[in-house]
Amino acid sequence: MSHPRRPFRVASLALALLLGWAWAAPSGGLATTTWSRNLFASKAMVFQDPDPTACTAATAMIILNTIAIRHAGGTGFHWTTYTVKDSPKPANVRDMSSILAFARAHDTLSAKGKGSDSHGWRSAINYYGWGTAAMQDASKRIYETLAYRTYDGAVHAAVRAIARFGMPVGIAGMAGEHAQVITGYVVDGANPATSDAFTVRYVYLTDPLKLQGHVNYRVSNATLKGGAFALRFAAYRETDSPKDDPYTAGWIRSSVSPTVGTSKWYRRWVIVAPVRLPPGATPTPTPPPTASPPPATPPPPDPTTPPPTPAPSATDEPTPEPTATPTAQDPATPAPTVAPSSSQDAPVAP
Repeated sequence: MSHPRRPFRVASLALALLLGWAWAAPSGGLATTTWSRNLFASKAMVFQDPDPTACTAATAMIILNTIAIRHAGGTGFHWTTYTVKDSPKPANVRDMSSILAFARAHDTLSAKGKGSDSHGWRSAINYYGWGTAAMQDASKRIYETLAYRTYDGAVHAAVRAIARFGMPVGIAGMAGEHAQVITGYVVDGANPATSDAFTVRYVYLTDPLKLQGHVNYRVSNATLKGGAFALRFAAYRETDSPKDDPYTAGWIRSSVSPTVGTSKWYRRWVIVAPVRLPPGATPTPTPPPTASPPPATPPPPDPTTPPPTPAPSATDEPTPEPTATPTAQDPATPAPTVAPSSSQDAPVAP
């Protein structure tokens, strides 16, 4: 009675074997490529301790030191590697304490704030790296404060900036309470230096607070998105930056409660990232990205096959970045030629 079903069973088995072979067969050029790059240099490291409010100043020094060590700053880059926290020499304005004072004098924090915020952080990096024009003129700014509507948009932007410009990226970690630095990445898919078609697997995170123990720390994308608070890159929740950025056109508060009004950073993912190559910089500073396995090379065309009819060209551009909420506003007060010793307000506390 079972014989009439046998041909069906045999055919089913043959089909299953065929599908199994097809599934297990190598995919050739479709194999996923993993791209990795890490700019971290141990000589660039500066811990903020014992100052609990100096995370922006310490990370500015880490970023500037890394750029100097990697020779990525171009011909107008003024900074040389330096790690002194509190110099006894009043004329020395390159130490961490002086950089913090400078950031506080050029941020958007309230008078009651502690430390400095992302605009002060950005201003310090640009001023100490490339001078007054790079801080005040948006068209010459190397680092910019960027706010994204989604976590993925911000992390992709951070990876792209590292891949394209060879410089570290700052992130407003712990929901805006603390400044941290991303120096590298591991991604699957397309090369992030030329495309946005990649999936982030890991980033290399450095925290200037020594007790955290996170220096050149490889963090999975899942942990960065939703892990322990010390490692989580969460949407900005600080509400103590009510001022407008004086070095950007337009007017908008940096970060306040929605009950106060609209602001740039609140409930956004905020990064401080390079947005252009510095003048005279090489497009591929060391170390270059590595691919594993190397991207597949397409086979040479068959000379006997007629060329295909050209199709309309498509742009191979990254997915548009979330619009960074406007920064802002009135004419900037000229930056002093020496970092001010006076302070202003303060922001993202470590």
